[in-house]
Amino acid sequence: MATTIEHAGFHKVTALHPEEHELMAPEQLAMTPQSAARLRQKASHWLTRAQKEFHDAVFARDGSEEGKDRYASARAELDSAEAWALRVAEAVSLLRD
Repeated sequence: MATTIEHAGFHKVTALHPEEHELMAPEQLAMTPQSAARLRQKASHWLTRAQKEFHDAVFARDGSEEGKDRYASARAELDSAEAWALRVAEAVSLLRD
């Protein structure tokens, strides 16, 4: 769920997504209607962004190593976003119970 960024002349830098900085475990948050709405919104944004990146990677595949890496990275990002969205959904459902 981390993103690795490489700039020319710099070492690779791995940074957590903003979603991860705020909540590594959404089920541990004191759930209020406001925090539940914020979590759902963040999950939706991350999932939408990951789906777009995956879609772009699928249609940009050209057989090169860079294309394969982009596809693998986008697939991993989408998997992470889906997993986090499911954790958010479970945490929010606890609020309703």
